[in-house]
Amino acid sequence: MNPPVLLSDSDSQIRISRLSGGLRVVTETMPSSLSVAIGCWVGVGNRDEPAGIAGVSHFLEHLLFKGSSTRSARQIAEGIDAVGGDLNAFTSKEYTAFHSRVAARDMDFALDTLLDVIADPGFTDEEVEAERHVILEELAWNADTPDDVVHGSLTESLFPDHSLGWEVLGTTDTVSAIDADSIREFHDKWYRRANLVVAVAGPVDHDRIVERVESALSGVGPGSHPERDAPGSLTELQVRLTRPIEQSHIAMGWRSIDHSHPDRFPLAVANQVLGGGWSSRLFQEIRERRGMSYTVFSSVGAYTDTGTMSVYGGTNPGRSKEFCSVVDDIVADLVENGPSEREMEVALGGFEGATILAMEDTGSRMSRLATSVLIRDRVVPVEEYLKLVRAVSAQDVRRVLGGITSGGKCVSIIGPDPAVPDIGATGA
Repeated sequence: MNPPVLLSDSDSQIRISRLSGGLRVVTETMPSSLSVAIGCWVGVGNRDEPAGIAGVSHFLEHLLFKGSSTRSARQIAEGIDAVGGDLNAFTSKEYTAFHSRVAARDMDFALDTLLDVIADPGFTDEEVEAERHVILEELAWNADTPDDVVHGSLTESLFPDHSLGWEVLGTTDTVSAIDADSIREFHDKWYRRANLVVAVAGPVDHDRIVERVESALSGVGPGSHPERDAPGSLTELQVRLTRPIEQSHIAMGWRSIDHSHPDRFPLAVANQVLGGGWSSRLFQEIRERRGMSYTVFSSVGAYTDTGTMSVYGGTNPGRSKEFCSVVDDIVADLVENGPSEREMEVALGGFEGATILAMEDTGSRMSRLATSVLIRDRVVPVEEYLKLVRAVSAQDVRRVLGGITSGGKCVSIIGPDPAVPDIGATGA
Protein backbone atom coordinates (compact mmCIF):
# COMPACT_ATOMS: atom_id res chain seq x y z
CA MET A 1 0.00 0.00 0.00
CA ASN A 2 1.00 3.62 -0.37
CA PRO A 3 2.59 5.26 2.69
CA PRO A 4 0.09 7.06 4.94
CA VAL A 5 -0.45 10.76 4.39
CA LEU A 6 -0.16 12.88 7.52
CA LEU A 7 -2.83 15.55 7.76
CA SER A 8 -2.34 16.73 11.32
CA ASP A 9 -1.41 20.27 10.29
CA SER A 10 -5.05 20.75 9.26
CA ASP A 11 -6.34 19.54 12.61
CA SER A 12 -4.21 22.11 14.42
CA GLN A 13 -6.30 24.83 12.75
CA ILE A 14 -9.53 23.61 14.38
CA ARG A 15 -10.90 25.39 17.45
CA ILE A 16 -14.05 24.74 19.48
CA SER A 17 -15.73 27.17 21.88
CA ARG A 18 -18.45 26.00 24.24
CA LEU A 19 -20.68 28.91 25.13
CA SER A 20 -23.44 29.30 27.72
CA GLY A 21 -26.50 27.10 27.41
CA GLY A 22 -24.64 24.43 25.45
CA LEU A 23 -24.14 26.43 22.24
CA ARG A 24 -20.99 25.30 20.43
CA VAL A 25 -18.94 27.08 17.78
CA VAL A 26 -16.29 25.23 15.80
CA THR A 27 -14.04 26.66 13.11
CA GLU A 28 -11.25 25.47 10.87
CA THR A 29 -8.90 28.13 9.59
CA MET A 30 -7.88 27.64 5.95
CA PRO A 31 -5.72 30.69 5.19
CA SER A 32 -5.29 30.02 1.46
CA SER A 33 -8.96 29.34 0.69
CA LEU A 34 -10.95 31.88 -1.34
CA SER A 35 -14.29 30.63 -0.04
CA VAL A 36 -15.94 30.08 3.32
CA ALA A 37 -18.54 27.48 4.28
CA ILE A 38 -20.91 28.14 7.15
CA GLY A 39 -23.32 25.71 8.79
CA CYS A 40 -25.75 25.59 11.66
CA TRP A 41 -26.61 22.04 12.72
CA VAL A 42 -29.67 21.63 14.95
CA GLY A 43 -29.77 18.44 17.02
CA VAL A 44 -33.39 17.55 16.35
CA GLY A 45 -34.86 15.61 13.45
CA ASN A 46 -37.57 13.35 12.15
CA ARG A 47 -37.37 10.81 15.00
CA ASP A 48 -38.04 13.53 17.59
CA GLU A 49 -41.42 14.58 16.20
CA PRO A 50 -44.88 13.83 17.63
CA ALA A 51 -46.69 11.33 15.41
CA GLY A 52 -49.50 13.73 14.57
CA ILE A 53 -47.10 16.27 13.04
CA ALA A 54 -44.55 13.90 11.51
CA GLY A 55 -42.57 15.88 8.95
CA VAL A 56 -42.57 19.12 10.94
CA SER A 57 -38.74 19.30 10.99
CA HIS A 58 -38.66 19.18 7.20
CA PHE A 59 -41.55 21.67 7.00
CA LEU A 60 -39.62 24.05 9.26
CA GLU A 61 -36.47 23.56 7.19
CA HIS A 62 -38.39 24.91 4.18
CA LEU A 63 -39.90 27.81 6.07
CA LEU A 64 -36.76 29.25 7.64
CA PHE A 65 -35.63 30.58 4.29
CA LYS A 66 -38.90 32.52 4.06
CA GLY A 67 -37.14 35.20 6.05
CA SER A 68 -36.93 36.74 9.50
CA SER A 69 -38.46 39.79 11.13
CA THR A 70 -35.78 41.92 9.43
CA ARG A 71 -35.18 40.02 6.13
CA SER A 72 -37.74 38.95 3.57
CA ALA A 73 -37.43 35.78 1.53
CA ARG A 74 -36.85 37.93 -1.55
CA GLN A 75 -34.06 39.86 0.16
CA ILE A 76 -32.35 36.61 1.20
CA ALA A 77 -32.64 35.16 -2.30
CA GLU A 78 -31.35 38.32 -3.98
CA GLY A 79 -28.58 38.69 -1.43
CA ILE A 80 -27.19 35.19 -1.93
CA ASP A 81 -27.52 35.43 -5.73
CA ALA A 82 -25.77 38.80 -5.73
CA VAL A 83 -22.63 37.27 -4.20
CA GLY A 84 -22.72 34.06 -6.28
CA GLY A 85 -23.16 31.91 -3.20
CA ASP A 86 -25.43 29.05 -2.24
CA LEU A 87 -27.81 28.59 0.66
CA ASN A 88 -29.45 25.28 1.41
CA ALA A 89 -30.66 22.89 4.11
CA PHE A 90 -31.57 19.26 4.73
CA THR A 91 -33.40 17.21 7.33
CA SER A 92 -32.29 13.83 8.66
CA LYS A 93 -33.53 11.39 11.27
CA GLU A 94 -31.65 13.07 14.13
CA TYR A 95 -30.65 16.56 13.02
CA THR A 96 -31.51 19.39 10.68
CA ALA A 97 -28.77 21.32 8.90
CA PHE A 98 -28.65 24.79 7.34
CA HIS A 99 -25.60 25.81 5.37
CA SER A 100 -24.12 28.37 3.02
CA ARG A 101 -20.98 28.76 0.92
CA VAL A 102 -19.77 32.12 -0.33
CA ALA A 103 -16.61 33.95 -1.29
CA ALA A 104 -14.55 34.70 1.81
CA ARG A 105 -15.20 38.44 1.48
CA ASP A 106 -18.95 37.80 1.89
CA MET A 107 -18.71 35.74 5.05
CA ASP A 108 -20.35 38.32 7.34
CA PHE A 109 -23.42 38.53 5.13
CA ALA A 110 -23.85 34.75 4.92
CA LEU A 111 -23.22 34.13 8.62
CA ASP A 112 -25.58 36.89 9.75
CA THR A 113 -28.31 35.74 7.35
CA LEU A 114 -28.07 32.11 8.46
CA LEU A 115 -28.11 32.92 12.16
CA ASP A 116 -30.94 35.42 11.70
CA VAL A 117 -33.34 32.88 10.21
CA ILE A 118 -32.36 30.27 12.83
CA ALA A 119 -33.01 32.61 15.75
CA ASP A 120 -35.86 34.70 14.41
CA PRO A 121 -37.86 33.04 11.63
CA GLY A 122 -40.51 35.33 10.21
CA PHE A 123 -42.74 33.05 8.16
CA THR A 124 -46.41 33.94 7.88
CA ASP A 125 -49.54 31.79 7.84
CA GLU A 126 -49.82 32.44 4.10
CA GLU A 127 -46.27 31.19 3.54
CA VAL A 128 -47.05 28.06 5.54
CA GLU A 129 -49.95 27.31 3.20
CA ALA A 130 -47.87 27.94 0.11
CA GLU A 131 -45.03 25.74 1.34
CA ARG A 132 -47.46 23.02 2.35
CA HIS A 133 -48.34 22.62 -1.34
CA VAL A 134 -44.65 22.51 -2.24
CA ILE A 135 -44.05 19.67 0.24
CA LEU A 136 -47.14 17.80 -0.93
CA GLU A 137 -45.70 18.01 -4.46
CA GLU A 138 -42.40 16.72 -3.08
CA LEU A 139 -44.24 13.77 -1.53
CA ALA A 140 -45.95 13.10 -4.85
CA TRP A 141 -42.59 13.23 -6.63
CA ASN A 142 -41.17 10.70 -4.17
CA ALA A 143 -44.16 8.43 -4.69
CA ASP A 144 -43.37 8.43 -8.42
CA THR A 145 -39.75 7.46 -7.76
CA PRO A 146 -39.55 3.69 -7.18
CA ASP A 147 -36.11 3.66 -5.54
CA ASP A 148 -37.33 6.22 -2.99
CA VAL A 149 -40.47 4.18 -2.33
CA VAL A 150 -38.58 0.92 -1.82
CA HIS A 151 -36.04 2.51 0.54
CA GLY A 152 -38.84 4.09 2.55
CA SER A 153 -40.62 0.76 2.74
CA LEU A 154 -37.44 -0.96 3.91
CA THR A 155 -36.81 1.63 6.63
CA GLU A 156 -40.37 1.30 7.89
CA SER A 157 -39.92 -2.48 8.01
CA LEU A 158 -36.63 -2.24 9.90
CA PHE A 159 -38.17 0.07 12.53
CA PRO A 160 -41.85 -0.90 12.78
CA ASP A 161 -44.00 1.35 14.96
CA HIS A 162 -41.03 3.64 15.65
CA SER A 163 -40.22 7.15 14.49
CA LEU A 164 -36.96 5.98 12.89
CA GLY A 165 -39.14 4.19 10.37
CA TRP A 166 -41.07 7.32 9.40
CA GLU A 167 -40.58 9.19 6.15
CA VAL A 168 -38.58 12.38 6.83
CA LEU A 169 -41.02 14.37 4.70
CA GLY A 170 -44.00 13.15 6.72
CA THR A 171 -47.12 11.82 5.05
CA THR A 172 -49.84 13.49 3.03
CA ASP A 173 -52.09 13.37 6.11
CA THR A 174 -49.58 14.83 8.58
CA VAL A 175 -48.30 17.53 6.22
CA SER A 176 -51.89 18.53 5.49
CA ALA A 177 -52.62 18.74 9.22
CA ILE A 178 -49.56 20.71 10.39
CA ASP A 179 -50.45 24.33 11.14
CA ALA A 180 -48.32 27.42 11.68
CA ASP A 181 -48.73 27.33 15.47
CA SER A 182 -47.43 23.74 15.64
CA ILE A 183 -44.41 24.69 13.57
CA ARG A 184 -43.63 27.74 15.72
CA GLU A 185 -44.04 25.66 18.88
CA PHE A 186 -41.64 23.03 17.55
CA HIS A 187 -39.09 25.73 16.71
CA ASP A 188 -39.43 27.43 20.08
CA LYS A 189 -38.91 24.14 21.91
CA TRP A 190 -35.95 22.69 20.03
CA TYR A 191 -34.09 25.48 18.23
CA ARG A 192 -32.31 26.35 21.46
CA ARG A 193 -28.65 26.75 22.38
CA ALA A 194 -28.32 23.21 23.76
CA ASN A 195 -29.04 21.83 20.29
CA LEU A 196 -27.08 24.27 18.13
CA VAL A 197 -23.65 23.84 16.57
CA VAL A 198 -22.29 26.61 14.35
CA ALA A 199 -19.39 25.53 12.11
CA VAL A 200 -17.27 27.64 9.77
CA ALA A 201 -14.39 26.61 7.50
CA GLY A 202 -12.26 29.01 5.48
CA PRO A 203 -9.89 31.94 6.01
CA VAL A 204 -11.59 32.98 9.26
CA ASP A 205 -10.76 34.29 12.70
CA HIS A 206 -12.27 32.01 15.35
CA ASP A 207 -12.69 34.64 18.05
CA ARG A 208 -14.43 37.02 15.66
CA ILE A 209 -16.82 34.24 14.60
CA VAL A 210 -17.62 33.48 18.23
CA GLU A 211 -18.41 37.15 18.88
CA ARG A 212 -20.79 37.35 15.92
CA VAL A 213 -22.52 34.08 16.86
CA GLU A 214 -22.94 35.13 20.47
CA SER A 215 -24.39 38.46 19.41
CA ALA A 216 -26.78 36.96 16.86
CA LEU A 217 -28.03 34.22 19.21
CA SER A 218 -28.07 36.23 22.44
CA GLY A 219 -31.85 36.02 22.63
CA VAL A 220 -31.98 32.25 22.20
CA GLY A 221 -32.59 30.33 25.43
CA PRO A 222 -30.68 27.23 26.62
CA GLY A 223 -33.30 24.54 25.99
CA SER A 224 -32.71 20.80 26.35
CA HIS A 225 -31.80 17.78 24.24
CA PRO A 226 -34.58 15.54 22.91
CA GLU A 227 -35.08 12.27 24.79
CA ARG A 228 -35.02 9.30 22.44
CA ASP A 229 -36.53 5.83 22.87
CA ALA A 230 -34.67 2.93 21.29
CA PRO A 231 -36.61 0.87 18.74
CA GLY A 232 -38.05 -2.47 19.79
CA SER A 233 -37.18 -5.89 18.42
CA LEU A 234 -37.09 -6.58 14.71
CA THR A 235 -39.45 -9.02 13.02
CA GLU A 236 -38.24 -10.40 9.70
CA LEU A 237 -40.49 -9.10 6.98
CA GLN A 238 -41.07 -9.01 3.25
CA VAL A 239 -43.00 -6.16 1.67
CA ARG A 240 -44.09 -6.44 -1.97
CA LEU A 241 -45.66 -3.48 -3.75
CA THR A 242 -47.01 -3.48 -7.28
CA ARG A 243 -46.49 -0.60 -9.70
CA PRO A 244 -46.84 -0.41 -13.51
CA ILE A 245 -43.10 0.05 -14.02
CA GLU A 246 -40.44 -1.70 -16.09
CA GLN A 247 -38.08 -2.87 -13.34
CA SER A 248 -38.28 -4.51 -9.95
CA HIS A 249 -36.57 -2.35 -7.32
CA ILE A 250 -35.25 -4.38 -4.40
CA ALA A 251 -33.94 -3.21 -1.03
CA MET A 252 -32.63 -5.66 1.55
CA GLY A 253 -31.61 -4.53 5.01
CA TRP A 254 -30.48 -5.40 8.51
CA ARG A 255 -30.36 -3.58 11.82
CA SER A 256 -26.83 -2.42 12.50
CA ILE A 257 -24.74 -0.54 15.10
CA ASP A 258 -25.01 2.99 16.49
CA HIS A 259 -22.75 5.87 15.52
CA SER A 260 -20.54 5.57 18.61
CA HIS A 261 -19.91 1.82 18.42
CA PRO A 262 -16.22 0.88 18.13
CA ASP A 263 -17.07 -1.50 15.28
CA ARG A 264 -18.15 1.36 13.03
CA PHE A 265 -14.73 1.29 11.34
CA PRO A 266 -14.83 -2.42 10.41
CA LEU A 267 -18.42 -1.90 9.27
CA ALA A 268 -17.37 0.94 6.98
CA VAL A 269 -14.70 -1.28 5.43
CA ALA A 270 -17.16 -4.18 5.11
CA ASN A 271 -19.61 -1.90 3.31
CA GLN A 272 -16.89 -0.73 0.94
CA VAL A 273 -15.93 -4.30 0.03
CA LEU A 274 -19.54 -5.42 -0.29
CA GLY A 275 -21.05 -2.64 -2.36
CA GLY A 276 -19.31 0.68 -1.89
CA GLY A 277 -17.73 1.19 -5.29
CA TRP A 278 -16.99 -0.10 -8.78
CA SER A 279 -14.62 -2.79 -7.51
CA SER A 280 -17.06 -4.03 -4.84
CA ARG A 281 -18.38 -7.58 -4.92
CA LEU A 282 -21.95 -6.53 -5.65
CA PHE A 283 -21.00 -4.30 -8.56
CA GLN A 284 -18.57 -6.75 -10.08
CA GLU A 285 -20.83 -9.81 -9.79
CA ILE A 286 -24.31 -8.37 -10.34
CA ARG A 287 -23.61 -5.66 -12.89
CA GLU A 288 -20.31 -6.49 -14.55
CA ARG A 289 -20.44 -10.31 -14.71
CA ARG A 290 -24.18 -11.05 -14.84
CA GLY A 291 -25.48 -7.82 -16.41
CA MET A 292 -28.39 -8.06 -14.02
CA SER A 293 -28.61 -4.45 -12.84
CA TYR A 294 -27.63 -0.95 -13.90
CA THR A 295 -27.45 0.28 -10.29
CA VAL A 296 -26.47 -1.85 -7.32
CA PHE A 297 -24.83 -0.79 -4.07
CA SER A 298 -24.76 -1.23 -0.30
CA SER A 299 -24.93 1.50 2.31
CA VAL A 300 -24.88 2.01 6.07
CA GLY A 301 -26.63 4.46 8.38
CA ALA A 302 -26.02 5.15 12.04
CA TYR A 303 -28.09 6.78 14.78
CA THR A 304 -27.85 7.38 18.52
CA ASP A 305 -28.90 3.88 19.53
CA THR A 306 -29.02 1.74 16.38
CA GLY A 307 -28.16 1.70 12.70
CA THR A 308 -28.86 0.10 9.32
CA MET A 309 -27.04 -1.76 6.59
CA SER A 310 -28.77 -2.24 3.25
CA VAL A 311 -28.36 -3.40 -0.33
CA TYR A 312 -30.27 -1.91 -3.26
CA GLY A 313 -30.61 -2.84 -6.91
CA GLY A 314 -33.01 -2.62 -9.83
CA THR A 315 -33.44 -5.54 -12.20
CA ASN A 316 -35.72 -7.22 -14.72
CA PRO A 317 -38.78 -8.51 -12.82
CA GLY A 318 -38.05 -12.06 -13.95
CA ARG A 319 -34.63 -11.91 -12.26
CA SER A 320 -35.76 -10.63 -8.86
CA LYS A 321 -35.38 -13.98 -7.14
CA GLU A 322 -31.97 -14.48 -8.73
CA PHE A 323 -30.90 -11.01 -7.58
CA CYS A 324 -31.79 -11.76 -3.96
CA SER A 325 -30.11 -15.16 -4.11
CA VAL A 326 -26.88 -13.68 -5.49
CA VAL A 327 -26.83 -11.00 -2.79
CA ASP A 328 -27.33 -13.65 -0.10
CA ASP A 329 -24.50 -15.72 -1.56
CA ILE A 330 -22.12 -12.76 -1.72
CA VAL A 331 -22.87 -11.76 1.87
CA ALA A 332 -22.54 -15.36 3.10
CA ASP A 333 -19.19 -15.80 1.35
CA LEU A 334 -17.86 -12.55 2.77
CA VAL A 335 -18.90 -13.63 6.28
CA GLU A 336 -17.50 -17.13 5.84
CA ASN A 337 -14.20 -16.37 4.11
CA GLY A 338 -13.66 -12.67 4.62
CA PRO A 339 -12.26 -10.19 2.10
CA SER A 340 -9.08 -10.94 0.19
CA GLU A 341 -5.85 -9.11 0.85
CA ARG A 342 -6.34 -7.11 -2.34
CA GLU A 343 -9.92 -6.18 -1.40
CA MET A 344 -8.64 -4.86 1.93
CA GLU A 345 -5.94 -2.84 0.19
CA VAL A 346 -8.46 -1.31 -2.20
CA ALA A 347 -10.98 -0.50 0.55
CA LEU A 348 -8.45 1.03 2.94
CA GLY A 349 -6.73 2.97 0.18
CA GLY A 350 -10.08 4.24 -0.98
CA PHE A 351 -10.93 5.61 2.45
CA GLU A 352 -7.62 7.40 2.68
CA GLY A 353 -7.88 8.89 -0.80
CA ALA A 354 -11.47 10.03 -0.30
CA THR A 355 -10.52 11.65 3.01
CA ILE A 356 -7.70 13.56 1.36
CA LEU A 357 -9.91 14.73 -1.51
CA ALA A 358 -12.57 15.95 0.92
CA MET A 359 -9.99 18.15 2.63
CA GLU A 360 -9.81 20.25 -0.56
CA ASP A 361 -13.35 21.58 -0.12
CA THR A 362 -14.53 24.09 2.50
CA GLY A 363 -18.04 22.65 2.41
CA SER A 364 -16.83 19.14 3.21
CA ARG A 365 -14.65 20.42 6.02
CA MET A 366 -17.46 22.46 7.52
CA SER A 367 -19.86 19.51 7.39
CA ARG A 368 -17.27 17.31 9.10
CA LEU A 369 -16.83 19.87 11.87
CA ALA A 370 -20.55 20.34 12.49
CA THR A 371 -21.52 16.67 12.44
CA SER A 372 -18.57 15.62 14.62
CA VAL A 373 -19.21 18.22 17.31
CA LEU A 374 -22.97 17.61 17.32
CA ILE A 375 -22.58 13.83 17.66
CA ARG A 376 -19.29 13.43 19.58
CA ASP A 377 -18.64 16.89 21.04
CA ARG A 378 -15.20 16.78 19.43
CA VAL A 379 -13.62 16.67 16.01
CA VAL A 380 -11.75 13.41 15.55
CA PRO A 381 -8.36 14.31 14.04
CA VAL A 382 -8.03 13.03 10.50
CA GLU A 383 -4.88 11.09 11.32
CA GLU A 384 -6.63 9.44 14.29
CA TYR A 385 -9.55 8.49 12.06
CA LEU A 386 -7.29 7.04 9.37
CA LYS A 387 -5.27 5.13 11.97
CA LEU A 388 -8.46 3.46 13.21
CA VAL A 389 -9.48 2.59 9.66
CA ARG A 390 -6.02 1.23 8.81
CA ALA A 391 -6.19 -1.02 11.88
CA VAL A 392 -9.22 -2.91 10.53
CA SER A 393 -8.42 -6.51 9.62
CA ALA A 394 -10.16 -8.99 7.36
CA GLN A 395 -11.19 -10.90 10.48
CA ASP A 396 -12.83 -7.73 11.85
CA VAL A 397 -14.85 -7.44 8.65
CA ARG A 398 -16.02 -11.06 8.93
CA ARG A 399 -16.95 -10.69 12.58
CA VAL A 400 -18.90 -7.46 12.25
CA LEU A 401 -20.70 -8.38 9.05
CA GLY A 402 -21.56 -11.79 10.45
CA GLY A 403 -23.02 -10.27 13.60
CA ILE A 404 -25.18 -7.82 11.68
CA THR A 405 -26.52 -10.21 9.05
CA SER A 406 -27.35 -12.90 11.61
CA GLY A 407 -29.87 -10.60 13.26
CA GLY A 408 -32.76 -10.91 10.81
CA LYS A 409 -33.36 -9.31 7.43
CA CYS A 410 -36.10 -7.22 5.88
CA VAL A 411 -36.74 -7.19 2.14
CA SER A 412 -38.83 -4.69 0.20
CA ILE A 413 -39.57 -5.04 -3.51
CA ILE A 414 -41.58 -2.86 -5.85
CA GLY A 415 -42.36 -3.95 -9.38
CA PRO A 416 -45.01 -4.71 -11.97
CA ASP A 417 -47.85 -7.10 -11.26
CA PRO A 418 -47.89 -10.07 -11.72
CA ALA A 419 -44.11 -10.26 -12.02
CA VAL A 420 -43.37 -9.56 -8.33
CA PRO A 421 -42.36 -13.01 -7.13
CA ASP A 422 -42.02 -14.66 -3.78
CA ILE A 423 -38.33 -14.04 -3.22
CA GLY A 424 -37.88 -16.77 -0.69
CA ALA A 425 -36.75 -16.92 2.90
CA THR A 426 -35.51 -13.66 4.42
CA GLY A 427 -32.82 -15.15 6.62
CA ALA A 428 -29.23 -14.25 5.77
